[in-house]
Amino acid sequence: MTELLSDPAYRHVLLNHFPVIGLTLAFAVLVIGAVFRQTAMLFTGLVLVALAAGASLPVGIYGNDAYPAVFDRLDGDGRAWLDYHMSLADTWLPVLYTNAVLAVIALGVGILRPPLLLPAAMLVTLVTLAGIGTAFAIANAGGKVMHPEFRLIDPPVVESSRRLRSSTKYGAGYRPGYDRSSCCRDPRRPLPVVHSPYR
Repeated sequence: MTELLSDPAYRHVLLNHFPVIGLTLAFAVLVIGAVFRQTAMLFTGLVLVALAAGASLPVGIYGNDAYPAVFDRLDGDGRAWLDYHMSLADTWLPVLYTNAVLAVIALGVGILRPPLLLPAAMLVTLVTLAGIGTAFAIANAGGKVMHPEFRLIDPPVVESSRRLRSSTKYGAGYRPGYDRSSCCRDPRRPLPVVHSPYR
């Protein structure tokens, strides 16, 4: 069990539902609190936003750490979906980080200036709506990485920055797995046999 918990891929899977589910719940709590002017619910919603959006930080870190080993175990479309998943995370995770920071600021504002709690909470509610969409889009792509039955469309062709960093670390021209420029544009083409330094 200890070895399993030390696996970043396993920790990523354990936590990756928290931003989506937590932000959805927090959004509902904030809306109800705003409608009924319930201070306790507004504070509760802000705490939930801070926790749920803040959970995206370790989720992203563990996903980054797990990338090389997971990439090496996947087929062509799985690798393409993983790259797309990582590309979305690189681009849009700052939205969730911003959401968490704004929730913490709104909590401070609500404590120090109670009359400003409602407008601060409403601002966080709007950002949380964007955060839900962001988290869902990233998670939706991630769900297709290991589950071929969810792949109803072809994976978008992107180049993950994680692979570019690996190239710098292990030498010019290095790509873990295979060259997407010659393989992934046509998913029907077979994958070349390669060996990864992560094995």
